[in-house]
Amino acid sequence: MRPLLSALVLLSILPAASRAQLGANGATASFKGSLPPKPTSALDPEKEAGYSRLVDRLQAEFEEVRKHPRSADAAIFLKALRYAIDFDEWYDKKPEDSEKKVLELINEAKKRIFDLKRNETPWLKGAGNKVLGFYSKIDDSAQPYGVEIPEGLEIGAKEIPMWIWLHGRGDTATDLAFVYSKLKATKPGQFRPQGTIVIHPFGRYCNGWKSAGEIDVLECRDDAIAHFKVDVNRIALAGFSMGGAGAWHMGAHYADQWAVVHTGAGFVDVKRYQKLTPEKMPVAYEQTLWGLYDVPDYARNFLNVPLISYSGEQDAQRDSAEYMMEVLGKEGLKPPHLIGAGMGHKYHPETIKEVQALVEKAVEKGRELFPNEIHIQTKTALYGRMKWMNLHGLEESWKDARLDAKVAGAQGIEIQTKNVSRIVFYPPPQVRKGGDKVTVKIDGSELSLTIGPEMPKFETFMSTGPKVAGGFCRLIKENGKWRDFGNAQPFQHEGPEGGKPSAHPGLMDTSFMKRFLVVLPDGKSSSAAVDAWVEAESSHFITRWRSLMRGDARVVKASEIKDVYEAGKTQSLILWGTPESNSCIKALAKSLPFKWDAKDLSPLNPVGNHPALDASTHVPLLTYPALKSAGFEVVINSGLTFREAHDRTNSLQNPKLPDWAILDITQAPSAESAGKVVEAGFFDEKWQVK
Repeated sequence: MRPLLSALVLLSILPAASRAQLGANGATASFKGSLPPKPTSALDPEKEAGYSRLVDRLQAEFEEVRKHPRSADAAIFLKALRYAIDFDEWYDKKPEDSEKKVLELINEAKKRIFDLKRNETPWLKGAGNKVLGFYSKIDDSAQPYGVEIPEGLEIGAKEIPMWIWLHGRGDTATDLAFVYSKLKATKPGQFRPQGTIVIHPFGRYCNGWKSAGEIDVLECRDDAIAHFKVDVNRIALAGFSMGGAGAWHMGAHYADQWAVVHTGAGFVDVKRYQKLTPEKMPVAYEQTLWGLYDVPDYARNFLNVPLISYSGEQDAQRDSAEYMMEVLGKEGLKPPHLIGAGMGHKYHPETIKEVQALVEKAVEKGRELFPNEIHIQTKTALYGRMKWMNLHGLEESWKDARLDAKVAGAQGIEIQTKNVSRIVFYPPPQVRKGGDKVTVKIDGSELSLTIGPEMPKFETFMSTGPKVAGGFCRLIKENGKWRDFGNAQPFQHEGPEGGKPSAHPGLMDTSFMKRFLVVLPDGKSSSAAVDAWVEAESSHFITRWRSLMRGDARVVKASEIKDVYEAGKTQSLILWGTPESNSCIKALAKSLPFKWDAKDLSPLNPVGNHPALDASTHVPLLTYPALKSAGFEVVINSGLTFREAHDRTNSLQNPKLPDWAILDITQAPSAESAGKVVEAGFFDEKWQVK
């Protein structure tokens, strides 16, 4: 065996990767033409119908226990069966093998429903592999995840560490296959950390751990924390291949959530990974939108969390890790990059031991909630929070923004910024010891701020964070100068005058990362063509959300919304139609940045006159904070903006449209777009058309 090459390997030592990472069309090798793919060996229609009737009967039984705290542990089986039947998700070589999985899930669903009726949960007890569920806050869907509990680990006796393992791409790994594999698993996964549970998020199937997929990771983490008494400061994030890409992405974008991040292979950006030359580049705004997920644009965040990378010596995806080592090196970081000698796209059996030892060491040390230094790099306020500091607003979104803060004595904080307009921070304990004032030196200015009340449960500070009136200090930049915004009131969220906050910094796609409600038309418009397009595209989104994001979107008609402002306080509203056909859009029409009536459609451009477009053949797609409520917004006439053609590789499952667009619907929808884009753009930081 060749000598083991481990941490900090020089890039010049090893040969270049020997095989292509993607096909000639930029698709992943496993792609079978669609997500989910067509069936490999379909079930007999009569048998399938029989299973469907049985699932319906089980669903009726399940309704009796739906309110049980662990009912999601049973719901995941019913959902897996229903989706498999509805989408013909039969991927075994022989129909009887698929039927075996169906029967296993039916029997387990029966058992769990029976036990829940008796208020018992025997599947939670003991060591070994388990499959559990939770209800997502996004759409109330039951989402599965796997858990490994090592022998001898006593749950509940004390707080324990946890690893989160992100799986690789699996085009046929839908709910049925995932739930079955975790139910029948008898062996532990790639890593076997001592005294530690390992959870396996589903990630909403196959989306590169982005969008609802990343929220799935956070939600199943929180479910496991609550049930298994996990130490929130000793959680490791790790993954390989698509999971490695997910670890890169979630490690950089949520760096404050982990004790350590381990990336095994995985892409980190679009342009380099797709090998895009100038003639292949998409439109400018789509290139700008790569800044939502491209990891190099968030590299500096790894100053906040230990990072351990692995690549096979001969793996084409090693290029991405080496590229990140170059980017990180420019930020003063030199994390371990272990190389598996002679390996392709898999772990070396000896190197994996080194990886585990390094991760376990970092987990044992744990996450530091209140470090003396914090570093933030982002292109959107959506990903602006880091431990006790929040880059709350940018001077210009989608351009590089940075914030570096450090504690300077018992009553001081020093902050350096670039392209930042608003900051919210929680004075850490080492500053609070100095009294009720803090001196902030920021970009050459000095301010004295009053410290608000201490947070009672700040030690968790997970995905949502605590809320205490006046607990945060706030800074705002006006006319090039910073001032104290005060901590007695929040930043304004009421529409354009409030600017783009971290809760809603723009992009239609980001509204599907939190709770949303689809609102369909309750009438007709003057254009039969527009009505037909709205009906087809809203239906397309609802089906696509189900097939790709594995949840049933919550849907109502506009007539069911008594007060659109009240309905928008706790959820994003996805409104389909026009002011004529949708009463909710009509109620908001005057607050939207468009002239839009039965005849004409055009953005309200503050500079010059904008020629109107024919409203009978054009529709607007946009996101806008028209609800005047903190953190929620409306989206009009759009679902996810990446479509079926982009599923061929997870690197392309990114937003394809900016804050607003106008489509010519005389061009029929396709696998790449919902129509011909005639105009598109970003709103500025005051929500005005640029």
